[in-house]
Amino acid sequence: MIKYILLIFIFITGCTSLNHVDEGPKKTVITMVNAIDTKEWNKALDQFSNKVFVDYSSMTKQPGQETASKDLVGGWQRLLKKAETHHMLTNFVVNANLSSAKVTTHVYASHTGKKIKYWDIYGRYLFNLEKIDGDWKITSMTLKVHGQKGNTNFLKEISK
Repeated sequence: MIKYILLIFIFITGCTSLNHVDEGPKKTVITMVNAIDTKEWNKALDQFSNKVFVDYSSMTKQPGQETASKDLVGGWQRLLKKAETHHMLTNFVVNANLSSAKVTTHVYASHTGKKIKYWDIYGRYLFNLEKIDGDWKITSMTLKVHGQKGNTNFLKEISK
């Protein structure tokens, strides 16, 4: 009888021995952000699917759009050439099944550059990932800005 009750519980809740917390999606997000901070652009690129939907509309007021991941990372590489960044991610929530995942995290990103006042931005990142050829890859990322401090023209000034 206990066995049947346990099976019913597993069926209703989706709790199976295969449904453990998969750290892979979280690790992919952390690896991508750390690669940006250390300017390891190929490592950052490796964390994305070939195409990625990017939505920074809460910062830029421009709608999100799908782009080639090589163009996204190449753009960051050009933009941040003269900048130093430090991203801090906390409070991860990971929901994953065997082939897709959603990761939500708080983010605090600090940006500095020579002769340019610092800029900090903070909020939440929302990531969607898919398992592609056995590896977790980011297929979309959305930034929900909660606030900014310092020079909000930093990105324009650093790109000059």
